[in-house]
Amino acid sequence: MANFDDQHWNAPKRSQIFRWLGNFLGAAANVMLCVMVVVTCIDVIGRYFFAAPLLGAHEMITLAMGIMIYLGMPLVTASREHLVVDLAAGLLGPKGRRIQQIVVNAVAALTFILFSYLLLFHGFGLAEDLVTTEDFEIEQAPIAFLMAAMCFFTIFVFVNHVFRDLTGTGPDYSARTHSKTKDTQE
Repeated sequence: MANFDDQHWNAPKRSQIFRWLGNFLGAAANVMLCVMVVVTCIDVIGRYFFAAPLLGAHEMITLAMGIMIYLGMPLVTASREHLVVDLAAGLLGPKGRRIQQIVVNAVAALTFILFSYLLLFHGFGLAEDLVTTEDFEIEQAPIAFLMAAMCFFTIFVFVNHVFRDLTGTGPDYSARTHSKTKDTQE
């Protein structure tokens, strides 16, 4: 029988692949943000100073924003930096907060299964009808498939959070998560 090190010799490789994938998704999302900023600046300058707006600026910004949001979803979820409205944190102890996170992450995973299913079949419909954008005639189906894939990756992140919280290898919930600023202390 092989020992633990022989069975899991590729664990650092897996970690390296996830790190590389995270860096790639983050870089792609940053590129989309830069595209949105540059296109907006060019459009505003052209519109107000030269009376010549950038053709297709709205379309480019809309597509870049959608892609950027969906590329960032697995990253934000993996680092647990998404927006949270936690009304019960003060009432629950560490075990209660851990159970709460397990339930919330499981429900979120189920929700993202629905999102990815709907986006996937919406993409099939767009591909079947050959739907394109108005100005640049970019096919919309690959964008829907990309969004579905990012929802699918996010499902794995939520399932990983559930597994880690169930096994106790997740974050420490004994520390209070409330941060007080000067405004809230007064």
